[in-house]
Amino acid sequence: MPDPAGQSHEILLRAQDELADVFGNIAAFWGFTRTQGRVFGLLFLSPEPLGHAEVRARLGVSAGSVSMTLTSLQHWGVVERHGREFVAQTDFWQIITGVMRRRERAQVDDAIARVQRILDLLAEAPPGSPAIAFARGRMGQLHDFFQLGRRFLDAFVARHRLSGLISSIAQQATRFPALLRHWGQDVRIGP
Repeated sequence: MPDPAGQSHEILLRAQDELADVFGNIAAFWGFTRTQGRVFGLLFLSPEPLGHAEVRARLGVSAGSVSMTLTSLQHWGVVERHGREFVAQTDFWQIITGVMRRRERAQVDDAIARVQRILDLLAEAPPGSPAIAFARGRMGQLHDFFQLGRRFLDAFVARHRLSGLISSIAQQATRFPALLRHWGQDVRIGP
């Protein structure tokens, strides 16, 4: 059946615009730029690879922004370059785990290293201070919790079954009663 006056093309363009906005909102929510999401959304719903000029024209963004955005999306493994054109990665599991492996793992590793430095600092304090003993206990619990979080993240991004890890979490949860009991409360030492 013939397509009267390119109606299918117009519908596809509207669908691409809407999906670009959907992914723009999602990207902004997760700390990426709205433009990154919009470019991904456009490429995801494009039946053909798109070059810089087409992306720029469709989204109304500058050449520099398109270039930087496509480079960052390649870094994150969200788009692939085919010559001078780009296509979207369509395996969402791969996208999510790739971003988590690069971004969230780095944050967790940084948190663990910094907590360990705090523990080392607290270890330098003379014995006998109740406030230091409290801080050491809290930081030890937090360090264990972050390490458990890293194991969970590693299992998730490696696509391993999580049942063994969840059992481990349940067993180790008994080690955190003070942390869980006081979580979110203003805890004070002394009068």
